Amino acid sequence: MNIGASTACFYPLETEKALQAVMDLGFSKTEIFFNTVSELEEPFVKAMKKAADDRGVKVLSVHPFSSALENMCIFGEYERRFNDYIGLYQQHCHAAALLGAKIVVIHGAREQRKIDLPDELYFERFAKLIEVGKQEGVTVCQENVHLFKSQHIAFMQKMREALGSDFRMVFDVKQSLRAGHDPFEFLEAMKHDIAHVHLSDNRMPEFDCMPPGRGNFDFARLFRTLQAADYQGDYVIEIYSKGYDVARELTRSKQFFELMK
Repeated sequence: MNIGASTACFYPLETEKALQAVMDLGFSKTEIFFNTVSELEEPFVKAMKKAADDRGVKVLSVHPFSSALENMCIFGEYERRFNDYIGLYQQHCHAAALLGAKIVVIHGAREQRKIDLPDELYFERFAKLIEVGKQEGVTVCQENVHLFKSQHIAFMQKMREALGSDFRMVFDVKQSLRAGHDPFEFLEAMKHDIAHVHLSDNRMPEFDCMPPGRGNFDFARLFRTLQAADYQGDYVIEIYSKGYDVARELTRSKQFFELMK
């Protein structure tokens, strides 16, 4: 099974160096996590694209650095702020298109807010992000994220109902665990709507984010579940650098998945 790795695994290494690190480990697929505005400029993005093409690496997806801003600037109550900041997502979608990526990952609004945002307004805003993505030929997806509205299966189901066939999601194993969900409960409810998957391992309840192969998560069951649902997307390892020799652990994880073939 050809599993990719996210450049986010090497944060805070500069994005272009993180891409190089992923490629040097022999991964042929990746997700690019942009980290600042200047990295969205066309010369930088095109240089990243050339580096990937030269190594035969496919960029699957883009993760905006502005996820931390989405709660206030995209899904906030102040409409003018939304109008000012949606351009940043146009830039991310354009960067994704230049890279040949098909997926842009959105975190959305936090669950606990000073003023609660009605779900209907949330879905309306997200629909506008989807349209921005369509203009660039990319799919804007909602990720399930702990402490965010999207951590709840019921919210995601309501969002699916509101957005119809435009609704697509990124499923993250560790985020499901942190939200208190059995990942397979989440999968069963949303398996036909998943466009992209973030992989990590765990050994609960002590460790909810480990390099694949280090814990006891049932990856075979995950792959069977999605295969049965005719899943057409990809899988990308997304772990955090804190506490790990990331290059060594990603090498082991890559070997772990290769042995599952």
